[in-house]
Amino acid sequence: MQLTDAQVMTLVIAIIVPLSLLIYSNSRITEAKDTLRAEIQALRAEMKAALERIENMLKIHELEHHR
Repeated sequence: MQLTDAQVMTLVIAIIVPLSLLIYSNSRITEAKDTLRAEIQALRAEMKAALERIENMLKIHELEHHR
């Protein structure tokens, strides 16, 4: 069986386009995961700092009012 040029081009396009879209999609997913990880890490740091401030305020309150 001999394939014509048009048939070969159709096969190439049928293979390359979905693979290209899959690779692009995977890179976008990876980028989104990295962004979310960075945002979560920043949020954790903020929450830790806020909890430390609250703990310090409670210690000060205890020292000032509960001797």
